[in-house]
Amino acid sequence: MSWLKKLFSGNSPVRVSSRRPLVIDSPRIAFLNLAGVNGERLVKADKGAFGGLFALVETNAPDVPDCDVLMMYCNLRPDGAIDGESRALRDLIDSSSAKIAIVASNNGGDSYMTAGKRYEHDPVNLVMTLDRRGDAFAQFFAKIFSRMLSGESMLSAWVELAPQHSGTKHDDCPETIFAAEVSHIVFH
Repeated sequence: MSWLKKLFSGNSPVRVSSRRPLVIDSPRIAFLNLAGVNGERLVKADKGAFGGLFALVETNAPDVPDCDVLMMYCNLRPDGAIDGESRALRDLIDSSSAKIAIVASNNGGDSYMTAGKRYEHDPVNLVMTLDRRGDAFAQFFAKIFSRMLSGESMLSAWVELAPQHSGTKHDDCPETIFAAEVSHIVFH
């Protein structure tokens, strides 16, 4: 009987697609710095580049703030754990309720392979940064978020700005891993 309850409870997820994107009204962004002084510099750059696009901007919160977009600045160890933090990456993301989470500091691919595993965690569009490539990171996400505010989905904007064809050079883009678990998200 429990499967019937799940089926008809109304808690089943809505299927997101390019025609039916997840719409976030008045998006809220939070900048969570767990990387100390190095993270402060990155937070300042990113907040200056695209913080003004959001209805609410949260910085320096004592704990993980409730938000739609979570920008995280942290150092991941090879085992996927975050330096100086007892909670795992996915646990921090879940506690924010974010539908988009971006690890905005450079970390190694092996660390992300462990830290980014979903298991029983909520789906999220998770971006994991390998190399910010200087100002390219802030400029790229300023473009992504601007397009999302214009009604283009995150996934569509991403593919437009960083085409996924083999051999395509992305010199003006950060080097990232993008796990589009929610996929099409727009801002309103």
